Amino acid sequence: MNVRNLHRARTTAGIIAVIMLLAVTFCVHRVYAAAGMPEFQTVKQIRYTKSAAWLFQEPKASAPKAVKLKKSRKVRVTGISKAGWSRVYDSKKTYYIRSGRLSRNNGYLVAIDAGHQRKGNPSKEPIGPGAKQKKAKVSSGATGTSTGIPEYKLTLKMAKKLKKELVSRGYKVKLIRAKHNVNISNSRRAKIANKAGADVFIRIHANSSTDSGVKGALTISPTAENKYCKKISKKSRSLSRAVLSEFCEVTGAKNRGVMYTDTMSGINWSKVPVTIVEMGFLSNPKEDKKMNRSVRYQNKMAKGMANGIDRFLKRT
Repeated sequence: MNVRNLHRARTTAGIIAVIMLLAVTFCVHRVYAAAGMPEFQTVKQIRYTKSAAWLFQEPKASAPKAVKLKKSRKVRVTGISKAGWSRVYDSKKTYYIRSGRLSRNNGYLVAIDAGHQRKGNPSKEPIGPGAKQKKAKVSSGATGTSTGIPEYKLTLKMAKKLKKELVSRGYKVKLIRAKHNVNISNSRRAKIANKAGADVFIRIHANSSTDSGVKGALTISPTAENKYCKKISKKSRSLSRAVLSEFCEVTGAKNRGVMYTDTMSGINWSKVPVTIVEMGFLSNPKEDKKMNRSVRYQNKMAKGMANGIDRFLKRT
């Protein structure tokens, strides 16, 4: 076969393939139309249920119900129709759900406080609503013994990384501060989280000790007897345990446990579940370098905290 005939044969084969594809598409459309089923445009999307919702076996309201999903349940959407239905793949099966039941956001808002700020404010404020005891409004924090990087810089970097991780999981995020040169007291930080209507309040910090050998992560929670935030003390303890467990699981950091105290202004003024995450010790040269210099470790810390939030909100 000469080159011209070969080219002609390939062209003919291509035309036949296109005709066959059009024929198959036409037949599929005929089948959908005959069955009274809407046509679906293929997509690849991650969505979340706005509230408890049913998955159906077919894309119509009269179809048998298959699975009931909880609020904020993550689903993989594989197709959407103009008739208002979404095709989803769940538990290795294909189902259908009303598109209006789904959202890009998972329905939860997380407030993140990057601990400290460039310049501390030694002025006093009550440690809780109606408290006589007072303490400094905010300090500038510790400094890395090896890197020389101040805590307030590390905490903001991690707050932004955690935000990015949470947004990728469908969360809405409120950063209490987005720059270093601010003057926001600890009580006001809690009030900002309260006003935002946050479901969870994460306060990011790094620890320090006079012993450079001390290492590991811990979280800080109100006690069961806390008189300032009694309504959220139980959930805050649960949040603290979940975040610490997942953080240490992902990073490999030593788990120093949950510290219970009622002396933290940023906790006592909170009206939503809150925890302080002490990611590691800046006074420990190795942990200082990991937290401040290793992008890989920083990403692990963000993932660990996000996993803990997921676990607390029962999304995993």
